[in-house]
Amino acid sequence: MQKIKKAVIREDLFVLTGSMEEAIILGQLIYWIDRMKDAGKYKVEERGRLDNDLADSFKHGWIYKKAEELADEVMLGVSANTIRKYLGMIVEKDYVKRRNNPRYKWDKTLQYRVNLVKIMLDLSSLGYPIDEYKQFLRSEKNDASSKQIVLPNVEKVNSKLNGCAAIPEITTEITPKINSETSSSNEDEIDIYDSNQFELISKTYLSLSKNKQLSSNDEKAIKDVVGENWETHRVIGWIKECFNNFKPKHKLDNIRSFRYVANYIFDQAYKFEQEVLEDEQATGYIAQDEYFQRYG
Repeated sequence: MQKIKKAVIREDLFVLTGSMEEAIILGQLIYWIDRMKDAGKYKVEERGRLDNDLADSFKHGWIYKKAEELADEVMLGVSANTIRKYLGMIVEKDYVKRRNNPRYKWDKTLQYRVNLVKIMLDLSSLGYPIDEYKQFLRSEKNDASSKQIVLPNVEKVNSKLNGCAAIPEITTEITPKINSETSSSNEDEIDIYDSNQFELISKTYLSLSKNKQLSSNDEKAIKDVVGENWETHRVIGWIKECFNNFKPKHKLDNIRSFRYVANYIFDQAYKFEQEVLEDEQATGYIAQDEYFQRYG
């Protein structure tokens, strides 16, 4: 059975942007927030920006979205180039951030990030309720990340929200790397986490490569991988895959450094992220029923 696509226009976003088309596109990008791989980290970051007087931190919440895909989703009957024009207008108003892929320069698909804090503040100044948008900053009970922290209250933003109730204190889960950005008291734990992953990667690599010790370049490459904060079991699996898939050209040919392995890991991580995105997009139209009920 064919799935029914839905595009929603909200009065508040229409008044905010001054454009029906921009309102629909912005609403669609907001719809994708809860379906991002790092939605939990994005919510933590937005809470931190709201609590820290709109600090410029836009690390998480980037959506890989082609204009052609967005044009199909919003059903405005316009070309991909026209969608890009509307996106540019939304970016100029700072309701959405835009960037190129920072890791892969050859990837020409632009990435977008909803500036939900600015949307909330501007809507509040226009007299619109923002309770529905606050829901995006509340954590999911089954967040897949590994640590649990309690964020500070955001009472001080009341004046910015024109008397609207502050977002209540919430509990959300984030990775140790994110803890380093939100709470300095966890620094020792973070070092232990990084050290453990470093050690596991090192032991796995040395065992498979038959090398006796790491070179300084090996250590740097391992730190580059650890710094990405990928799940350890995936990284170990990718290391093993790298060695299993390596085809020596002669009997003396082998993997001489971890940099070769690191490149393989980065490639696999990128493919994994793309597969997750494709899965979300493939099932997104089912999830749009929730979006319609929430905003309809």
